[in-house]
Amino acid sequence: MIVVTSGSKYMDIDAYACSIAYAQLLNLLGINAKAVSTANLNNSITKSLRNLNTKLDNYQIKEDDKYVVVDVSNPDFFDKFVKQENIIKVIDHHVGFEQYWNDKIMDNANIEFIGAAATLVFEEYEKNNMQDKMNIDVAKLLMAAILDNTLNFTATVTSNRDKRAYKKMQEIVGCKDFDKLYFNECQLQIEENLEDTIKNDTKTEKVSENLPRVFAQLTVWNKDFLLVNIYKIKQILGDIDDEWMLNIICLQDKRSYIIADNKNMQVKLQYLLESQFDNLIMPLESVMLRKEIIRKAKSI
Repeated sequence: MIVVTSGSKYMDIDAYACSIAYAQLLNLLGINAKAVSTANLNNSITKSLRNLNTKLDNYQIKEDDKYVVVDVSNPDFFDKFVKQENIIKVIDHHVGFEQYWNDKIMDNANIEFIGAAATLVFEEYEKNNMQDKMNIDVAKLLMAAILDNTLNFTATVTSNRDKRAYKKMQEIVGCKDFDKLYFNECQLQIEENLEDTIKNDTKTEKVSENLPRVFAQLTVWNKDFLLVNIYKIKQILGDIDDEWMLNIICLQDKRSYIIADNKNMQVKLQYLLESQFDNLIMPLESVMLRKEIIRKAKSI
């Protein structure tokens, strides 16, 4: 069996969509495959998407299973059951481990800096002439992943390939307002359960001296609900670590708002992101993804 999976801590819509979509592609090609994860699903995977007929598989991992890993290429963050020596393919849009995987699996390492891993998976369907056989539910999942990862095509990581893949799948789904439906549902879920939403999209890794170990991110249509609850946010993230930050991506404003309360970290973030804090809040000039902020911090 080929098991398609992703990271261990949590699963966002890109990892979820890619796992399911690539497993289905393999099955269309006559190769037995299952999409499996032990990670918590975060709120980018909305209730309506979870209720689609297309879901993760309930499958018991076996000793000789082979693995395709999607939306992650750092071995430290693979799902706990993955055996590196059994990995046959990696599909990821986070760069940094290209040479590592090229040395191990050569052409089966598909790692490119692009808006969404979902775009790479859609292109795998095209390479195999299977785009016309794509399930509508799979197309919806991949479309949501592209929307989420490109912030409705406003993020600087957005490529023409992301836009093209989305348009092609929109033709399969036949819904012109899919973006509005998706983001409105995301907003409602955040408002209903703020604490779990934050915890399920928080990275805890010291990647740079210019960033705190605890780095949360939320994408919303309207930021007002979060700003009203800023002291609740402070408590939620402060319970994890003294140094933390939250990147609120507001699609309505087309900009990010950075929340942090540690004074030393505020100084570092002001230098890194070229803006100023007003109490706990620092507005940025445009939308900036967590991965873009991490990349910038690592480059200094």
